[in-house]
Amino acid sequence: MLKNANFAAIFATAYLVAFSILVALGYSDTAAALFIFSPLLVIWMVYIVLRFGEASGRTFDEYYYDDVDIRADKWRE
Repeated sequence: MLKNANFAAIFATAYLVAFSILVALGYSDTAAALFIFSPLLVIWMVYIVLRFGEASGRTFDEYYYDDVDIRADKWRE
């Protein structure tokens, strides 16, 4: 489970939401503790995504963006 890229992204997002809620509610001591550990969480998430994430198979020469189906050769005219 700790080697799953989706879990890492969801956990980091939930951590950020919890941090934002604590700051908005005025719990500065707890938010400060979360803030101290947040760089470790980001480093862990980046490592998991780069190490165990799945590549899409698209290259920059074929598509400029990975999430849009606009081919690169269309713009090279």
